[in-house]
Amino acid sequence: MKNVKKTITSVVEMVLIIAMTIGIFKFVVIPVRIEGVSMENTLFDKNIALVNAIGVHKDNIKRFDIAIIYSEELDEKIIKRVIGLPGETIRYQNDVLYVNNELVEQDFLDPEFVENSKKIYNTELFTDDFEVTLKNDEYFMMGDNRLRSTDSRELGPFVIEDIIGINGVVLFPFSNIQWMN
Repeated sequence: MKNVKKTITSVVEMVLIIAMTIGIFKFVVIPVRIEGVSMENTLFDKNIALVNAIGVHKDNIKRFDIAIIYSEELDEKIIKRVIGLPGETIRYQNDVLYVNNELVEQDFLDPEFVENSKKIYNTELFTDDFEVTLKNDEYFMMGDNRLRSTDSRELGPFVIEDIIGINGVVLFPFSNIQWMN
């Protein structure tokens, strides 16, 4: 009888541990494997990261946060950077970002990477010129590797319900451990 009680206790403990682990990795932090080159020179193909899932509220999303988004059009999760916030007018002109007609620096872009990319792809602009005005519930997302990213320029703006997680930490490979920002 004592062994049966120990077995039942062990099974209940295991079920609780499994349920808590699933809950943590579904609602608190989301494990993500970076696929593709659209976020280079910030995040790299095959990086593994944990992304914050509990901070996804419109008041917590800031310009230049890195977000995991569900794209209905692609039917997959993608990782991009928040460029435009609800109600803003986003304009790129000659590789310069303007938000509501005010210049905004993009310090996260590595100038050497930008220049090398323009040479490799034989183009004068890293980000083609465009302008878009967002509705009051829309976010404009772009990859850091503008010449190799499918993002809001093709997919259109995203809404808060599309955003699964924001920011986080790259854990693997160990040589790339870093905060995602």
